[in-house]
Amino acid sequence: MRESVSTVPRSRRGRSFAETRGAILDLIRSSGEISRRDLARQSALTEATVSKAVKALLAEEIIVESGYAESTGGKRPILLRLVNSGRWAVGVILDHFRIVATLCGIDGSQVASVELPGAGHDDTDTVLNAVADAVHQLLESNGVAKDAVIGLGVAVSGRRIEDPAPGSAPSEAWWGQPFVADRLQELTGLDVLQENDANCAALGEFWSGRVPDDRDFALVYLADGVGVGMIINGDAYRGRSGHFGEIGHSFVDPSARPCWCGSVGCLDTVGTPEAIARAVLTSPDKKDEWELRSDDSPAVTYAKVAALAQAGEPVVRDAIEEAAGFLATALVSLVNTIDLDRIILAGPGLSVGADVYVEAVRTRIRTTYMSSIHPIEVQLREASADIAALGAAALVLHRHLTPQLNSQ
Repeated sequence: MRESVSTVPRSRRGRSFAETRGAILDLIRSSGEISRRDLARQSALTEATVSKAVKALLAEEIIVESGYAESTGGKRPILLRLVNSGRWAVGVILDHFRIVATLCGIDGSQVASVELPGAGHDDTDTVLNAVADAVHQLLESNGVAKDAVIGLGVAVSGRRIEDPAPGSAPSEAWWGQPFVADRLQELTGLDVLQENDANCAALGEFWSGRVPDDRDFALVYLADGVGVGMIINGDAYRGRSGHFGEIGHSFVDPSARPCWCGSVGCLDTVGTPEAIARAVLTSPDKKDEWELRSDDSPAVTYAKVAALAQAGEPVVRDAIEEAAGFLATALVSLVNTIDLDRIILAGPGLSVGADVYVEAVRTRIRTTYMSSIHPIEVQLREASADIAALGAAALVLHRHLTPQLNSQ
């Protein structure tokens, strides 16, 4: 975990003017509001360089002058902030149970959203045409011209595989494959970027949460499975092949059923919403009483399980506590290995039992080696798929507006 030791600001001068301008923009983003004088001080750049970058950003209508700072003697400094209208990004989350498209301003704030049924087992053309129609509807209903949209980000679950094989994981559906971005670009006429859902959620937290680029953190995203998005040096860390964060295949329980990946004991089989639903379905005394059916879709089963949890059913509560404990075990290894001081839990899988997950993780983290060296925060964010859709929009903003932070 990199932590600033010196109080001397590091120079934000990039290899090109575009990178320097991006660095100035990122300081404005993470500060919320800031004056030119403070930008020069925090960037270790000359006031002339800062003035040139600010002039360009104002001309492009990416930032605005938003008011005045308190005077410290002499003329009151003018404050700058990101615009929240006029330029836009669209984000979409594609998964089995729910599709959300959201419209965001440059500051990452949500303007409007539209929800569609999940992709389920529908064919590619049906789903992508519906998504494109939803994006067009989102822009039209909010009076946004297509040329005012910087781009469209798509968050997907699962890993990318060129030729899905029989027996592949349910999450390895067609929407995780590279051609999805190309097809949506054809259908919408927008520049499209595609990324893992956990990475998107983490980038959304980074962009709209005003996180400085020297503050590293991990976001654990629970949906039908579980993944980790990690922000290091202001960008999502992807690993050599783009598959970093597959914490669902961490070994946590030697007695667990075999995972689709071929291993035994994977977190995906015991620590996810699907695992909770499976545990409840195997309760022989209660299954009929609760009208649970093995042939129900996972979404239907988990909705029933959620209702039982909210009613305080002990069997369901026990299943949630067990799953949360396995997730906490996996995160102990992550914290000790990478030296993190901040973990965020988010995603639709936390719509039930979020308090149980948070308490389980906090309790286990307090026993880690790293917690004896420095405090480790465990925070809860939005328990819905919207956070990944917002993050997909943030992916677009991050890639196009702050090139100096992009590792790819």
